[in-house]
Amino acid sequence: MLECQGIGKSFDKILFKDLDIHLEPGEILAITGPSGCGKTTLLRCICGLEKLDSGRIVLNGTDITDFRAEERNIGMIFQRPVLYPHLSVSGNLSLSSKDGHQKALEEVDLSGFENRSVENLSGGESQRVALARALLANPVVLLLDEPFSAIDEDMSRRLIEDTRAILKSRKCPAILVSHNKTEAEIFADRVLQLAEKNNLED
Repeated sequence: MLECQGIGKSFDKILFKDLDIHLEPGEILAITGPSGCGKTTLLRCICGLEKLDSGRIVLNGTDITDFRAEERNIGMIFQRPVLYPHLSVSGNLSLSSKDGHQKALEEVDLSGFENRSVENLSGGESQRVALARALLANPVVLLLDEPFSAIDEDMSRRLIEDTRAILKSRKCPAILVSHNKTEAEIFADRVLQLAEKNNLED
């Protein structure tokens, strides 16, 4: 269970303040909103890449507000997959775990891709590898920063549905940020909008 309690963050302006988010096991939340409203910053604060100005983050009863990113066991997938071109698919997966690659690739429908060069993968395949790598670390929560936006519509729809099914089967709570409201509605159980007035709205 993830709880964000009264969290706030500012740079040149207030991005969000007094923000509460509650996620049960297996629950998927999507957050939409205009560019610059703080969606990506919110994810970076939750996973520990940015420091909050106020509030606290509690994960399964433990206050992780001051934990370093590597101590939180929260996975994050970015808009463009961060894969190392000099490594094979299996080599990239090894950055999360030395074992379980075959099962991880089966889960994302990439059986037999262990020895493929990542430079020869399509956009959708690359994101599936990034998903497999994130899941290999067995995250308690998965954060997704617009990972479907750079893929063609048909592939994106399939990846959205497959990723949702995997998260539900694992009972892994997740937060997606997206500009695409239709994509958010397909992927998530709830869709909230991060508005420019710095709070969340249904």
